[in-house]
Amino acid sequence: MHLSPAACEEFTTLNERLLAFAGNDAVFGNPELIERFLSSESGAGLNEKQRRKVRNFSTVKQGQFYLVKQYKKYAVLMDDHRLYGVVGMCESPEQMVDGELPALVEAVLQPFDNKIVIAELSPTDAGEDAPSRSDIEYEFKQIKDVRGITETLDPRMLEQQASPAAQRAEKQLRQYLKTSATQEKHRDDIEKVLKKFPELHDVYMQMYSKLSARSIKKELKANGVRERHFAVYNNSVVAVAATRGELLDQLSDLSFDGMMDQCALFRL
Repeated sequence: MHLSPAACEEFTTLNERLLAFAGNDAVFGNPELIERFLSSESGAGLNEKQRRKVRNFSTVKQGQFYLVKQYKKYAVLMDDHRLYGVVGMCESPEQMVDGELPALVEAVLQPFDNKIVIAELSPTDAGEDAPSRSDIEYEFKQIKDVRGITETLDPRMLEQQASPAAQRAEKQLRQYLKTSATQEKHRDDIEKVLKKFPELHDVYMQMYSKLSARSIKKELKANGVRERHFAVYNNSVVAVAATRGELLDQLSDLSFDGMMDQCALFRL
């Protein structure tokens, strides 16, 4: 799925005018700079609908994602905690990568016409520590069950965005908790981040549960455990079941329904 030729042309034109005005300044995610553009001669001639589209560029998202699925309506990108239903500019997201899905990519996402458009995308190497295809698909199912698929970045249709400082702190926190080694190395840094941004506690628990799940999964597999689904919260297994559906039911019965996205789910 991608934009129509007319929409692609309008999207490209608005971006080019905005970037030409901004020069080397970081424009996306910068509402003040966008307002200066709209008040300048460079922004003259835009109708109200186009001005609203440009303002929405302040909710741009960029970083690493897994391109997991390609549906008829949109493709699905996944980061550590959310799924995004995205469309390409002039070609479908699946055509923008070589090889099979899921694929790790660097991408820039922008809102446009109540869609999430991939403004930039480039495949990247996942490295030796890359999760298996089955683990990625299992994570996809977990996030889809808990949060669904986000189909727009329009700020009018999303929950209140975190401040730029909190977004930067969250990105750093996720890097600190990427592996057990980085967690240990940055233990003091993690405490400082959580003290300054207590709202990131949910992110911390989510990432910490994932770290614990890796060790628990490895140990269970070495002991010959098979054909079971597990949920880990903090550093404990809180539910075990023969099927994924039974596992989710157990979590709900345990009053984990509101914290399900802080659990790490896996299967053996």
